[in-house]
Order: sequence, then structure tokens, then C-alpha cells
Amino acid sequence: MMKTRRILGSLILLIIALPVLSFAQNEIEREISSLRGINELGFTVNLETNVTLNEKGEIEVTSIKDAARQRLAEAGIPLVSDREIESSADIPFLYMHINTMDAGRGLVPFSVSIRFYQPVKLQLNRDRQTSASTWETGMVGIVSYDRMNIIQESAVNLLGDFINDFNSVNN
Repeated sequence: MMKTRRILGSLILLIIALPVLSFAQNEIEREISSLRGINELGFTVNLETNVTLNEKGEIEVTSIKDAARQRLAEAGIPLVSDREIESSADIPFLYMHINTMDAGRGLVPFSVSIRFYQPVKLQLNRDRQTSASTWETGMVGIVSYDRMNIIQESAVNLLGDFINDFNSVNN
């Protein structure tokens, strides 16, 4: 009797969970398909940190941006200049946000999020044009002061998710 209840409970749970799992898979497929047909894109990096880490100067936005742009270029993803991105709201762009914090005791928790923005029209708001995030990925981690280089490495490596998805629908 107890075994039958467990099996029945497991089946009910599976029946309830299937639509949720299916919905999540559909969202991932939509995110990936939103990259189809993109001819070129911009790329920007934003670093958010507290004063103590900023004073140490261990993390440089320019260095991260250069390494990331090189990785995207090597993957064959066409990039536009920063000047072009600033001058037009119609250019899709990849936005990397890195957040770090000096937690004391030699530890630095960090997060990296990458979002792809592109122009969209809001149907419910008289076709008003704006930009919206249509694809995203991210990660969190923690490093010691002597391993701060891992933050940049992690950020640049996370671009692999975007590169794989972009190339899967555009090649």
C-alpha cells in the first residue's frame, strides 16, 4: 500500500512538473532563436564594484572588454564600434555586467551577467520602439585576493554560451 502511494505520488508530481519543464525549454529555444539573422552587434562591459576593490585596481574594464571583443571576433561574430552603438538605438548589442564586492577576510564574491539587447516594438503601446533583452546567461563565484584574474577569465569564458547559441542559428 505504501509503495503504491509513493508511485502514485511520483506520477502526480511528474504530471504537474512536465508542463513547467516544457515551458522552460520553450523559453530557451525562443532566446536562442532571437539571435537568428543578426548581421552585426555592439558589445559593452559595465563593472560595478565597491571603493576598496576599485582602489586596488585589480579589475580593469578595458582589459575585459578587449579580451571579450577578441573572443567574439575569433568566433566570427561581426562587431560594430562603440561610436556606432552610441549613435544609434537600432543596433543590437551584447551587454556584460560584472558585479564584485570586497567581503573582507580576503574574499571577493562576484557575478557576471550577459544579456543581448535588440530593437523591439511594443504592440500594446502603439508600436513604440525600444530595446529589450532577448537572450541572457550568467554566473556567480567567489575568489581570493590573489586569484582576482579569475573574474576576467570567467567573464570572457561565459561568452562561450552566447557564441554557441549565436552560431547555432546563424551558420
